[in-house]
Amino acid sequence: MGLEVEALAEYVIKDLRIPSTEDYEADVEWFCKCFGFLESRDKEKTASRIFKALLESVKQKGLSSDELAEKMGLTRGTMVHHLNKMIQNGLAVHREGRYELRSMSLQRTVQEVKRDIERVFANIEHIAKSIDENLNLTYR
Repeated sequence: MGLEVEALAEYVIKDLRIPSTEDYEADVEWFCKCFGFLESRDKEKTASRIFKALLESVKQKGLSSDELAEKMGLTRGTMVHHLNKMIQNGLAVHREGRYELRSMSLQRTVQEVKRDIERVFANIEHIAKSIDENLNLTYR
């Protein structure tokens, strides 16, 4: 009997070597690669360009997909596709027709995603314990 459940979020975390020198553009690309939404097939680095625009719009409370598309010369469909991946990763939110970073700073956003992931692991651990108890399995 299969249980179909829609994912509330989908976290992709890649452990990549930290850039050796501080460089804003390279750091944003590294960040996007770590969260799995900048892939090697993205030759134009569209995902990191969109994320950078999202970061730079924090003080103006985000942008609509149309504003982002026009600003970047991309289709609205491309924009929404990438923004939805950022929402799934917990980095962005869609409020009142505008896309924005989840918090007022990237560091705070990362802290909130970390708490989300810790909560997911707490749930997984809880269910694992229940399964172990049902099967009379011991941790040690």
